[in-house]
Amino acid sequence: MKSLLSLLAVLCAFLLIGCGGGGGGATGVQLTGLVLELRTGSGPTPSATVQAGTATVQTATDGSFTINAPSGTSFVLVTSPLAGGGTTTFRFDFVPATTDRDLGDLFVGPEKIRVTGRVLGSADSTPLSGATVSIGGKSALTNASGIFDIADVAYDSTSPSSFLNLTGLAGRAGFFTRSFNPTAGPSSGVATIDDIFLQPDTGDAPPDTPYVITGTVSPSAEAPDSIVELFEGTTLVRRFTVGANRQYGFWVPPGTYTLRARKGGLNSGDITVVLSSPAQIIRRDVTLQ
Repeated sequence: MKSLLSLLAVLCAFLLIGCGGGGGGATGVQLTGLVLELRTGSGPTPSATVQAGTATVQTATDGSFTINAPSGTSFVLVTSPLAGGGTTTFRFDFVPATTDRDLGDLFVGPEKIRVTGRVLGSADSTPLSGATVSIGGKSALTNASGIFDIADVAYDSTSPSSFLNLTGLAGRAGFFTRSFNPTAGPSSGVATIDDIFLQPDTGDAPPDTPYVITGTVSPSAEAPDSIVELFEGTTLVRRFTVGANRQYGFWVPPGTYTLRARKGGLNSGDITVVLSSPAQIIRRDVTLQ
């Protein structure tokens, strides 16, 4: 899996509120990122050129760059050398930047393909419009049928597995962000992703795995049929009934939560859990007393 956290930064950049850091000011913003050659997962050699407006910079050895751009810049151009000679240029679009922003991992390669698929609600398979889907540093929104079509994604036919190892992200307001990986290479220049199902972020039932808060309940004799609850403030957001394996699990957005287990007159007391990232996994084992 390649740099899930950086992909999350790219996804956030395409949401309406953006994910930029402080600074930038009214006249300029600072854009940072990492240009990676798809086949190797390393910075291009020789270095790539990154252009934003009229400004240009060369990538460092690891592919990283920082460039000062006009406020409102909405894309960068990355020109990278090809192994057999010559260069290739990729355009990476994003919501106009009015504050400093990390663009995440921007993948380049000798070929370009389209990546298509659908985003559906997990409850009833309803197509989700307006969902943001990103992969390889490129992003697109789904249409009314839940279909996305991302043009000019990096590909290298000499190393098909490098494309299959990319991790993409799909998200929309009101739903948990879901990661995905391609399961097949392109046919006639188009790679089709399996349907991506997004889980609503409301309700007290535990969503599908992967869990981000998990653990076991002790003692062993009391754990089965105990209840583990997760609160945000005073609001119950998740409830899990523990089975014979003594394990519980929740998938929730980043935030500060209170964890509590109970059974009959026994309880674990309140346990504070701070989840700072969707990719973070926190283990909290609890004891009924």
